[in-house]
Amino acid sequence: FFFAIGAILYCLAILPTALSTAQHLQPLKTARLDIRALYRNSPVAVVGCVLIGFVNGAFGTLGAVYAQRIGLPIPSIALLMAGAVLGGSLIQFPLGRLSDKMDRRKVLVGVCIGAIIIGLTIVILQPRTPELVIGLSVIFGAMIYPQYAITVAHANDYAGPDEFVKIAGGLLLLLGVGTMIGPFLAAQAMENFIPEGLFAFTAASHLCLGLYTLFRM
Repeated sequence: FFFAIGAILYCLAILPTALSTAQHLQPLKTARLDIRALYRNSPVAVVGCVLIGFVNGAFGTLGAVYAQRIGLPIPSIALLMAGAVLGGSLIQFPLGRLSDKMDRRKVLVGVCIGAIIIGLTIVILQPRTPELVIGLSVIFGAMIYPQYAITVAHANDYAGPDEFVKIAGGLLLLLGVGTMIGPFLAAQAMENFIPEGLFAFTAASHLCLGLYTLFRM
């Protein structure tokens, strides 16, 4: 009895689709990963995703280590990491609207400059007050986390409708490569210098990204 009811409901559910005269979707095309073609489409996006992976991977992995080394309590460490993500989330919409109205590369250079300023401020001042460190981390997160979205949007501006999947997959792969390499390099900077070496590394990465973007412009 219950099986019959289930079968009837299933048939009723597919009835609108069976009677529809709408055109069927075209079969999905297989997307091949081609880094060279991706670079020809948008050099800034290719180089940018690797360097952005450096920074995001380093901070996401070692941000808590930095906070622990400068003596922050565990609740403050949690707030520091959550605050950085919150800052990146809150600025996504206004920054995205801005990049829709002007050259996205200019916006990318702007957030790189902001990230460099915040990073060097932490390196120079070496703050130890939890409130100050967390506040700077919120601003730092607002500068670094939207960068990937901006670079992907910039690459899609020069891509055809059938290339979006291939571009997204390629850029995500490059971001992953950078995310794996970045923590190793940043860890060496923290080990050989000071805990703030993490932000010296991110500042250097953003400097390279900003200069390369200006060169391509």
